Amino acid sequence: MAFAAESKQDNAGGQSVSSTAVSESSVSLNIGDQKHEVSPVDESIATSETDAPPPMFHKPPPRQFLLIIIALSLCVFLASLDQIIVSTSIPAITKEYTSLGDISWLGTAYMMTSTAFQPLYGKVSDIFGRKATMLFANFMFLVGSAISGWATSMNMLIIGRAVAGIGAGGLMAMVFIILSDMLDMRERGKYIGFIGAIFSLSSVIGPLLGGAFADNLTWRWSFWINLPFGAISIFFISLYLNLPIPKGSFRDKVKRIDFYGSFLLLGAVILILVPLSWGGGKYEWNSGMIIGLLCAGFAVAVIFVLVEWKIPTEPIVPIHLYKIRNLWATYGSLFFSGMAFFGILFYLPVYFQVIKQESATVGGLETVPFVIGIVITSISSGIWVLKRGTYAFFPALGNALFIVGSALCVLFVRDTSRVVSIFILLVCGLGMGFTMQASTLAVQAAVKPKYMATVTASVQFVRSLGQVFGIAIVGSVFNNKLESTLVEHFPQDPTILKATQDYKHIMNYNDADRDTIYDGFIYSLHFVFYSSIAFTTLAFIMSCFIQHKELKTNANQQKPEMTVEMA
Repeated sequence: MAFAAESKQDNAGGQSVSSTAVSESSVSLNIGDQKHEVSPVDESIATSETDAPPPMFHKPPPRQFLLIIIALSLCVFLASLDQIIVSTSIPAITKEYTSLGDISWLGTAYMMTSTAFQPLYGKVSDIFGRKATMLFANFMFLVGSAISGWATSMNMLIIGRAVAGIGAGGLMAMVFIILSDMLDMRERGKYIGFIGAIFSLSSVIGPLLGGAFADNLTWRWSFWINLPFGAISIFFISLYLNLPIPKGSFRDKVKRIDFYGSFLLLGAVILILVPLSWGGGKYEWNSGMIIGLLCAGFAVAVIFVLVEWKIPTEPIVPIHLYKIRNLWATYGSLFFSGMAFFGILFYLPVYFQVIKQESATVGGLETVPFVIGIVITSISSGIWVLKRGTYAFFPALGNALFIVGSALCVLFVRDTSRVVSIFILLVCGLGMGFTMQASTLAVQAAVKPKYMATVTASVQFVRSLGQVFGIAIVGSVFNNKLESTLVEHFPQDPTILKATQDYKHIMNYNDADRDTIYDGFIYSLHFVFYSSIAFTTLAFIMSCFIQHKELKTNANQQKPEMTVEMA
C-alpha cells in the first residue's frame, strides 16, 4: 500500500484504491500493483474477476473487536464528559483560586482547542496512520487532565484545559474514523449510533459527577478520573488496534502536512470562537473588541479557503469536495441542528433549577428522557441501516421530530407536570438520535475512500462549531430578554439583575415579586425554544437535499462506480 503524495492514492482504512479520475468512457482500477483500463463494455469482465482486491474494511476477530470498541467508547465518554463536568466544579475552583474573572476561560480554552484541532486529525491520520494519531490524541488528553488535576494556579489550570482540548478534539474525530476503517458502511451505522448515545449520556452524567466530586471529595477528581480510564483506552488501542500503516519515512510524511492550511484554520477558528465566548459577558456584542475579532476571524477563514483551493497538494479541506450535494447538505444540517441541540440542552437545567427550584443533581436527572430518546433512535436507526442499507431519510425525519419537540417546549410553564416534561424531552431526544449516524454515512458514501477520514473529521468539526454558535446566539437572546423584562417590571430596583447571575437572590423577594421574576424567566426561555425551532427548521431544509448513495462494503467494492469521485 503506497501513500505517496505525488500520486494521490486513495486511502480506505489504509488500503489503496485508485484515485484516477473516471470519465464517461472509461474507469481506471488499481489492483495490487497493476493498472487496468476498463471500458464500459468490459465492466462486467472487470467486476467478475476471480482475484478480488484487498478488503476495504478490516474488522478484527470478535474478542479483539470488543476490546477496541470498549477503548473507543471510553475515549468518547471521557472527551465529552470533560466538556461539561467542570461546570459544576466552578464554585469550588473559584473559592480556591479567588479568580472569578478568569473562570470563563476554563470552558473557552477547552472548547477552542478541541474544535480547532478536529479537522486536522483526519488528514494527519491519513499520513501517519490511525493508531499513531489516536495514541497521540489520547496522550495529549491525559497530559492536559494531569496538568488540570494538579494545577497550582488558575493560569496552570487554564493551560491544562487547553492541552486536554487538543487531545479531546482528536479523540472525537478519530473514534469515528477508526470505526469506519474496521466496519463496512452498512454495519458501522449501528456502532456510530451506539457511540452517539454514549456522547449524549455523558452530557447528563457530567454535571452529576462534577457536583459529587466538588461536594464530597475535591474538584480535582473531575480531571483525575480521566487518568485511569484513559490509560485503559491507551492499553487496549496499543495492543489490539492493528490497521494498515502508511508507508514512508517520518521526514517524507512531515513534508506532506499542509502547514499553511493548518495554521490558517487554527487562526480562523480561534479568532471566531473567542469573541463568541466573550460576547454578552466580558464584552458587549457591539464592542470594538468583539466586532474586530469576528471580522478578523472571517477574513482569515476566507484566506484559508483560497489557500486550500490553490496551493497544497494534500489540503486539509479539499475545497472541490464541497461541490458534492451530500456534503454541503449534510454539513449544513449538522451545523444548524448542533445550534438547536446545545441551545436546548444548555438551558433546560435553568428551567428545572430556577422555575422548579430543584437541585443541580435533580435538574440533571430531569434531562434523562432526552438522552433515552437519543439512545433509542440512534441505535435503532443504525440497526435499520444494517438490515436495509437505506439512511438518507433519517436526518430529515429526525429534524422534523426535533421541530415538534422544540415547539412543545414552549408549553413549559411553572406548573408543568413531570409526565408532560418527560414526554416533551423524549420527543426531542428521539429526533436528535435519528440524525447522528445517518449524517456520517451520508458524507462517507458520497466520496472516494481516500477522503473518508477528512469528511468524517469534518462532521465532528461542523457539529461542534454549530454548538458554539448556538450557545452564543441563544445565550444572547435569553440574557437580553430576561434583563429587559426584569428591568421593565422592577425599574426602581438596582439589584434586580443580580437574579440573572445568582438564582438564590430571587429568594430575597416576596411571593408576588418572585412570581413576576419566575414569569420573566419562563418568558425568556420561550425565546430559547423559538430560536431552536428556527435553527432546526433550517437543518430540516438542508437535510431534505441529502441523497441516497450505495453503501460501500467489501462485497461490492469491485464495482467500478464505487471508485468514482463524485465531485
